Amino acid sequence: MTVYADTPRWPRHGTLWGHLISDISLTQLHVTAERAGLPPRSFDLDHYDWPESARERLDDAGVTFVDNRDLTRILIGSGLRIPLVRRPAARAARSAEHAARLGLSAVPRDLIHGLIGHVDPLPPADLAAPAAFRLTRDDPSAAPRVETHDEAGRRAAEALLKELDARARATGEAAFIGQVLADGA
Repeated sequence: MTVYADTPRWPRHGTLWGHLISDISLTQLHVTAERAGLPPRSFDLDHYDWPESARERLDDAGVTFVDNRDLTRILIGSGLRIPLVRRPAARAARSAEHAARLGLSAVPRDLIHGLIGHVDPLPPADLAAPAAFRLTRDDPSAAPRVETHDEAGRRAAEALLKELDARARATGEAAFIGQVLADGA
């Protein structure tokens, strides 16, 4: 069992990003990512995104570095790869599972209950539905981060967070921890 990383070459947030994968199990991938200090939010269905500044930590965690083509070949061979064409369906299935776990009757566009993984970014204003929002809370004692293009989105986020908090407390949690991308009211 080996965890692999490619060379960072995708620009975002002022740095270059690479991918971290496992050749056999997501559990192994999560353990290695944690050992290397990668945030759990950087998990994206079948891989972690990692900034070039984390290379030494990945090396210390025993990661094997390969070129981009080899990484793709290894991920496909592992059976863990979620191809681009299947990613929307995988996100929808994950959202439905997490919504059911919380007892939500309506499934948001993209939902993660917990710290591992991230939802899609909020679309630009000209492509977003009215009242669309992206909400993130990683600490139950902290205020959530809400991204929206309008006041209706803020209100929709606050209403859903109130319901999510109540449902999380009903399961013994202090508050909802996770992320949501929703099309609003």
